[in-house]
Amino acid sequence: MASFSAKWKWGIAAGLVLAVVVLWNPLRDLVLAARIARVLQKQAANSTGEGLAIKETKIRRPAKSGSYEALIYRPAKLPAQRAIIIVAGLSEMGCYHPSLIAFSRMMADAGFLVITPDVEIFRKFQISAEPVEQFVFWYNQIGTLEESEKVRKTGLAGISYSGTLALIAAARDEVRDKVAFAMGIGPYFNLTRCAREWFASGPVTVSAGYYPTRFYAKWIVMLAALDLVREGEDRQFLRSLLDALLLQKNVPPIPAGLTAEGLRWYRLATMREDESDSELARQIMDYMVARVFSALDPRDSLSKLRCPAFFLHGAYDDLIPPGESMELHRRAANSCLLVSPFLTHTHPSDKPLSFLQRARAAVDAVRFCYQFSRAMR
Repeated sequence: MASFSAKWKWGIAAGLVLAVVVLWNPLRDLVLAARIARVLQKQAANSTGEGLAIKETKIRRPAKSGSYEALIYRPAKLPAQRAIIIVAGLSEMGCYHPSLIAFSRMMADAGFLVITPDVEIFRKFQISAEPVEQFVFWYNQIGTLEESEKVRKTGLAGISYSGTLALIAAARDEVRDKVAFAMGIGPYFNLTRCAREWFASGPVTVSAGYYPTRFYAKWIVMLAALDLVREGEDRQFLRSLLDALLLQKNVPPIPAGLTAEGLRWYRLATMREDESDSELARQIMDYMVARVFSALDPRDSLSKLRCPAFFLHGAYDDLIPPGESMELHRRAANSCLLVSPFLTHTHPSDKPLSFLQRARAAVDAVRFCYQFSRAMR
């Protein structure tokens, strides 16, 4: 009888050990998923991330074309085992944007080493594929950073326009077999298709004196195509006009010597949202497709991507429609998609939701976070 009892106890112990072995990874994934979901919840509530037990530093490293700068966020208590490089979209604040700083702080508090490169051309509203090099550069710098010796997994992420560049960088030959994941937050699939919507006329959605969100992208594209304008003085005025619009400052007065071409560009930039100049828009589009957009097409990169890809898009995105992330998801071999009603482009949505809609969206977000945490094993 004693022998049977001992065997029974050993059997229970062995079963418990086996259960721990079998459930260890799923439980660990759930814990990390809960931490990331909590970060997203706090981000939606506009938390600043201040007062968390993290370390923040700024570093500059030499590169082929000069030097690159980045803000680094680390957990204060234990060395990070995971790292994420995240690049902001086109904004004058770049990596110094309060929302990105808050997100980076909270991710560091969740155990990540976070690197946010300062992409200077993005802070000047310049469209280019050059930041892909910065993604790769900072990926290769991870092992040289302070307190990075425990980092086992590193992924690339980008917001808005940068979200697609993160995918392109993750498919680069020199890193694609090592990158743990690629993530796009509000990314594009087809810039040409997006730009058609930015320049098209539509219903009036804002009060007089204001511009819709999509005009932000239209102004950036116009800024990139200013070489089309023949007169240098026209270009100078239009540059100052577009900069003022992008920075939400008072626009400069129309100069007396502005040519008919310059006036046409001025009108395209400032006209009501139910108006357009389809011919000038087409000229700008043709110029951008030939000189810029072709280098920013992600199709080839998606076929080369070897890491899992994650797409997070606002259901009420008023700049880049969620269909862009849906198309990326369809074309990426190993990807996960979350279209959330809690978001617009990169900000919390104020759309009223029923209890059932909120509950379903919360479950989808947790499922997305769990899939993401599995990529961090």
